[in-house]
Amino acid sequence: MDHKEQEQVALHRWAVIAEAANGRLTARERGVLVRQIAARSHAHPDGSQRRYSRVTADRWLRAWRAGGLDALKPAERSDTGVVRAHPELFAEAAALRLELPGRSAAQIASILFHRHGIAVSERRIRGQLRRAGLGREALAAEPKAYGRYEAARPNERWVTDVLVGPWVPYPRREGSVRARLFLIVDDHSRLLADGRFFAHENARACQELLRRAITRRGVPDVLYADYADVLVMPTLAGSSWSAGVPGLKRSA
Repeated sequence: MDHKEQEQVALHRWAVIAEAANGRLTARERGVLVRQIAARSHAHPDGSQRRYSRVTADRWLRAWRAGGLDALKPAERSDTGVVRAHPELFAEAAALRLELPGRSAAQIASILFHRHGIAVSERRIRGQLRRAGLGREALAAEPKAYGRYEAARPNERWVTDVLVGPWVPYPRREGSVRARLFLIVDDHSRLLADGRFFAHENARACQELLRRAITRRGVPDVLYADYADVLVMPTLAGSSWSAGVPGLKRSA
C-alpha cells in the first residue's frame, strides 16, 4: 500500500468515527454513537461497503486521540506477503481449525510459528478462515451429525421391501412382467436374511420370503414392511408363518 492509499484509508477511518470523536460527548453518549456506527455500512475507498465492529471503532478513536490522522493510517504488516509466499500455511491453519473448531486464531498463529518459524498475525488468520466459512461461530452453528439408527441385536428387527426390476422376458414383449426383488434385511447386522425375485407383488410372495427367512435365520421380534400393500398386510399378518412374529409393522 503506497502513501496515497494510506492517506485515503486514514481519511475513511476518520469519516467513520468523526461524529463520536467530539470531546464534549460523555462516555454514555459516545457509546451510543459507536453502536450506531457499528450498525451501519460505510463506503470504503475501494468502492466496497464495509461494516466495522464497536471494538474497531473504539480502537480507531483511541489512535486518533493519541496521534491524530497519521495514527489512523494502516501500519505496514510484519507478515505482508507471507501467506502468498507460503500458501500451505493457510491449508494448515484450516486443518487446525477443523481439527478443533474451538481453537482460536491466536492459538493457530502460535502453532504455525513454532512449527515453521513464520509469524502470521491473528487478524490475518481469522479473516482468511472466516472468508473460507471456517469461523468458529459458523462451525459451532453446523448441525451435529448423528450415527445411523440400528437395532441393538440380531433378529430384533427385520426390514423388508420390494425393488422393481427389469422386464422378464427381456426385451419387453407381450406377456413380459416386471420382476420384483423381495428382500429382508436384519437391522442390526445388515445381514440379508433372504432375498428372491417374484413375478407379482402379493401376499403369497411375502409369505414365501418370510418362510424362507425364518427357516434360515430364526424368528424376529419385529418385521417392518416399508410401504406394504394394504391388501397384503392383513393376509400376511394372519398367516401361519408370521404368527410367531410379535410385531408386524407397516410404514405409512
